[in-house]
Amino acid sequence: MSFQRIAVIYNPASGRPRERAGLIERLAAPLLAAGRTVTVCPTERQGHAAEIAREKAAAGYDLVLAYGGDGTMNEALQGVMGTGAALGFWPGGTANVLAAELRFPHRPEEVAQRILAGRTREVTVGQANDRYFLLMAGVGPDAAVAGSVDPELKRRFGKAAFAVAAMQFIWHWDLVPFLVHLDGEPPVVGRFVVAGNARSYGGGFQFTPDASLTDPFLDVCIFTAETVGDYLGYVSAALVGLHRSLPGVVYRKVRSAEIVAAADHDPLTQVDGEVVGRLPMRLTAHPRALRLLI
Repeated sequence: MSFQRIAVIYNPASGRPRERAGLIERLAAPLLAAGRTVTVCPTERQGHAAEIAREKAAAGYDLVLAYGGDGTMNEALQGVMGTGAALGFWPGGTANVLAAELRFPHRPEEVAQRILAGRTREVTVGQANDRYFLLMAGVGPDAAVAGSVDPELKRRFGKAAFAVAAMQFIWHWDLVPFLVHLDGEPPVVGRFVVAGNARSYGGGFQFTPDASLTDPFLDVCIFTAETVGDYLGYVSAALVGLHRSLPGVVYRKVRSAEIVAAADHDPLTQVDGEVVGRLPMRLTAHPRALRLLI
């Protein structure tokens, strides 16, 4: 399709502001030359990207382009869902897992050409309670690590901040159990679960290697073991997607799942790499719910 009105949403406080402004100008130039309307929309606070996306879609913008990391993309997704507008993602943040999944370019001129080509695909969108996601939702070490990352370290050192938080988690190792209900099956006692809507997870890991954005299901991978040694083995195998054959791993494709706390524990939950709350978490797959720029 031909996109005529494009809203570019970005966080002016992230990265290098002057460099980012220049990149946006390079993106806009070929679009303006082709007669398209381009509106640049800086965010001012957390959650603002969702508000802007919703407002621009309601005003008739047919493409919302989120410029930043997976967190910016996820916020924009919240505002686009149900509006009929398409969502595009221009990678420019700490983590760009969706860009890797879609093999989406970084150079602004190449992004502009993708927009002018207008190719989209209808994709499945996952939902965790009231939060939509394109990549994954999780409970366990990943949410605990994401919740303990120092914001200043993340700003200054990017992915290295997550490595520091991961080492601290391993040092204080404390995995709490929870119950995972899959499409009405008897519950599984898990200590780490990833519900993937896409193959890529981040850091090169593939916890849900059979997942696809065009698959009408969510892929749920549950780890039931308790020890550090078991999880080091899982993580190593997940780099090549071979963890499913290891003891203590349950892998299913489902339309829905529910994860509830066991005993007095209420572990953190994450969606697309951002902590969103604590259990319980209801997961649902919404097939063909979004047009995504590819």
